[in-house]
Amino acid sequence: MTGSPMASSILKMPLQISLRHLLLFQLMVLGAFGQDWSVKYTQTRKCALKGSTVYMSSDYRYPSHLEVVKRFWAINPAKNVEPVDLTTDPEYSGRTEYFEGGNKLFYLKLMNVTERDEHMYCIRITTNIESQRYLFYPGVTLNVTGLRVESPERVSEGNTTRLTCWTTCPLPDRPTYIWYKNGRCVDRNDKETNVLSLRPTRIEDTGSYSCAVRGYEGLPSPAVVLSVRYSPKNISVSISPSGEIVEGSSVTLTCSCNANPPADEYSWFKQKQFLGKGKDYTISNISSEDGGEYKCKTSNAEGQRYSSSVMLNVVVGPTMVHHAVIAIIVSCTIIFFAVSMVFLRRKKMCCWSQDRTAKQENIYSNMAVQTPTNSAPLSNTGPVYQDENQYASIAHHDDGSSASASGAFEEVQYASVQHRRDKVVKKALEEENVPYASVSFNRSPRPAEMLDDPSVIYSTVK
Repeated sequence: MTGSPMASSILKMPLQISLRHLLLFQLMVLGAFGQDWSVKYTQTRKCALKGSTVYMSSDYRYPSHLEVVKRFWAINPAKNVEPVDLTTDPEYSGRTEYFEGGNKLFYLKLMNVTERDEHMYCIRITTNIESQRYLFYPGVTLNVTGLRVESPERVSEGNTTRLTCWTTCPLPDRPTYIWYKNGRCVDRNDKETNVLSLRPTRIEDTGSYSCAVRGYEGLPSPAVVLSVRYSPKNISVSISPSGEIVEGSSVTLTCSCNANPPADEYSWFKQKQFLGKGKDYTISNISSEDGGEYKCKTSNAEGQRYSSSVMLNVVVGPTMVHHAVIAIIVSCTIIFFAVSMVFLRRKKMCCWSQDRTAKQENIYSNMAVQTPTNSAPLSNTGPVYQDENQYASIAHHDDGSSASASGAFEEVQYASVQHRRDKVVKKALEEENVPYASVSFNRSPRPAEMLDDPSVIYSTVK
């Protein structure tokens, strides 16, 4: 019985009736309400850069027999709590705008976002029927991120260094990253990644680095200082005091270098012999045996290096013999100069005396004195100024015939007679223009008493 066709047809009848009833119920519901509520957010999660402007949008549907009275965006809706319009919220007023775009999209524009804006944003719609209000939940979750530069803890010269510009959430639209060093843009080939590669790393790469997203250059990340470590460089040795090093003196050698981190160990060597440690090496009471080549070795956590060798020349100092020789030379030099000064002074005085004598001889007038031919005494034709007389040479010439009779006259020798005049008489004589004259006295035979006549005098006549 169960296997007959009649039995199978009887079993199929209730199933067909139930499917028909279900289709009929759906048609009845659609006819009564016309259209159901629906919403579609463009993005359910949003990542925005701190300080930037973010946009959220949604496409919603509602029954055609209803009329929309108000629509707005709200945050963090709670059950049985009426949401608050963001434009009336004190924390959002002035930073939010609503507008409608194509395809019936309803937009929220939120400006200058911060971490405090990280919430869920939903659309709320009210209609002309109080009971017909709708909150489209869940909405759009907003995350706000800043930019941050990450660098290795230790950066050494010669290695490859990677700097990364990090965000806490993925920014949309594949952003382009820009890198800055000390405030200046860094040129690089790969600008679409958030990584800056330094290979190989150089000392010149030391500096302050930051990153930004193109279009938001005014919102860079905080700067990170990159310090490149390197072993000692530019090692030099200085000698103090500089110049000639005399035996018995004290000398200090100083080692200097550039290193990061600074050199923490200094070692001194003479040729290959180790002398000691320290930035300075002092030799007291130096001797000729201390002369030679010196160098230092510096080291830090990055490595070690030697300086170039410097030559230390020690000069033997002066002995007692040297001091005695120097003293003798100085004494002889002083005596020589003293004798030279005395000789020059005497020579100068002698020349001055000869010059003065020559000048005096030039102003002397030679007067030849002879015995007058008559017995009358000679007298001056003009006034006599005894003070105006200059040096004069008086000569007596005797005739041979009267030699015996003029014995008294021959007692008179050559003499220089000097008469000084004062300035007043000199002026008067200059005005009179009376020149000197040479007067000759000729001796003629006279009685002896005439020769002894005291009235006969010799004088200078002007």
